[in-house]
Amino acid sequence: MPIIARVSAALCLALLPIAAVAAADQKAQPILFESRQLDMVNKGDEVTYRFEKVGSDERLVGKNYADDIRLSVAKVGDKGEREVIFKVFTGDNARDPQNWPDLTINPLFIWYLDRAVGTFNSLAGGSQMYLKHKIREALGNATAEEVKVDYEGKSIDALKIAVTPFADDPSSSKMQGFHKSAFTIVVSNQVPGYFVDLRSDFVSTQAAGPELKEHIKVVGMGEAK
Repeated sequence: MPIIARVSAALCLALLPIAAVAAADQKAQPILFESRQLDMVNKGDEVTYRFEKVGSDERLVGKNYADDIRLSVAKVGDKGEREVIFKVFTGDNARDPQNWPDLTINPLFIWYLDRAVGTFNSLAGGSQMYLKHKIREALGNATAEEVKVDYEGKSIDALKIAVTPFADDPSSSKMQGFHKSAFTIVVSNQVPGYFVDLRSDFVSTQAAGPELKEHIKVVGMGEAK
């Protein structure tokens, strides 16, 4: 399914204000899938995220890599929906910018989920549709933990959701030792774009298995360029 279709499907759930979700319910489902995540990003604003990939064996997991991901808003509609321009990486590694109208959910979250599924599949095998279902199911059923995080020199309230979707999977023995891979997401309604920190930790329990960690962290917001 094209990414724009996946984003549109996710938007059907984006009905609740961020503050109301955080205050009323610590279940991860509404926090991640039913919140208005772009309300603090206005027309002309651009949020920058830093992506970092660190692996233990270049031959098995590729080179270490760091680059920026940028999200900017070109237009704000009457109901608060945003026209979003999403730019992944820079220079020779830059992907074609993606442009979507009528968003309330941050497409960074969709990109993170898709990348987590693709990376896990490349390391452990399995059906990508099944892997995506298991990760989304685990995130939806998780409970959020209240934490403090630093943003622009201030300590702010945030919520952390951490899952290991395949730890007890019936097919875990076929996952090349990666069944204990962990995914951690931190969000805050005090941060533009909502997402503070997204991590994927792919660690094999096999003696010769590689380790791969991917991390996306919000840097800050400025004017779109």
